[in-house]
Amino acid sequence: MDNNCILVDWFSASTQIYDPAGLIEYLGLDEKSFMHIHGFYGYADRLYFGGISIHYNQTGNDSEKPSVLLEMSGKGCRQFETASSKTFMQLFEDVKAGEFNITRLDIAYDDIDKEGGKGLLDIQKIAKYTLHQRFVSKWSGGQVMDSFTTNGNDEPMTHALTIQFGSNKSDIKLRIYDKAQERGGLDYHWIRAEIVFKRDRALEFITQCLAGKSIGLLYAGCLRNYLRFIRLDHSRRERCSVIGWWDNFLNHAEAVKLFTKKEIDYNLDRVCSYVLGQAGNSIMVFLMCYGVEELLNDIVHRKSELTLNQRMLVDNFCKEHPELKNDVKKVIEMLSDRRHKKDE
Repeated sequence: MDNNCILVDWFSASTQIYDPAGLIEYLGLDEKSFMHIHGFYGYADRLYFGGISIHYNQTGNDSEKPSVLLEMSGKGCRQFETASSKTFMQLFEDVKAGEFNITRLDIAYDDIDKEGGKGLLDIQKIAKYTLHQRFVSKWSGGQVMDSFTTNGNDEPMTHALTIQFGSNKSDIKLRIYDKAQERGGLDYHWIRAEIVFKRDRALEFITQCLAGKSIGLLYAGCLRNYLRFIRLDHSRRERCSVIGWWDNFLNHAEAVKLFTKKEIDYNLDRVCSYVLGQAGNSIMVFLMCYGVEELLNDIVHRKSELTLNQRMLVDNFCKEHPELKNDVKKVIEMLSDRRHKKDE
């Protein structure tokens, strides 16, 4: 097993204390990083940065203190952990203090094995046990969903199984899905088991967390209470024993003491995907109108600097491709000249 962890994978809460600018400052983020786009959930406007959304200008709300909604997707949670000066525990404390009204909290266990192993959870086995109703649950039942992507010929490329317990209207539900396949078919094992807490259930989880209870114990305890995959070793299902692989998974989850901060996945594949996908047409227009030399000159002399992650990508690339090091060195020298002239 490798890199198994528990993490926050969704967080949303409303507040009447902060306006959008004040909320960004509270989070310790840079207001310049946010872009304005259309809002959702009855909010006319939204500020967005890397999966972090701040919804404001609530329509139909005549309150003297309008509500502002902070929403962080999984990507936004990683962005918050990386870029913010605050932690989730600090955010939880302010939720408990009444500064925020929590609406949703997702807590996920990542079962990852990059060494060729099978990890703790077998998604096919979980689907089989669910379909054959070899479980005891406080939820009314489970469902198995199979999603897939296709290539240009409409042929299936990847299949991603998802098993869900609890409905979308439930205050608590569970999703177990094949994260490796969802990411396009990674060559290693990655299953995510995610509990979605809403409203009072989310607040109760935060309250117990702040009371000093281990994150792993809270997570595993919730699953033990709501779901047991079983051996059919008794005539009464509620007295059947828990199957070994499920018990083993819960025991491993209990051993996790703290939330594990996961950095944003950033690599050359993502850089290339962005350059060719989102920015490709714009770059082509620039090339057709101004040419290669002008493009290189404007990129080198632009105002923004490379981030630490981007510089690390360049360093790693040079180590892996020493034959191209001179080309990279020329660009670095141009950047150095630019910084030197700016300092003057």
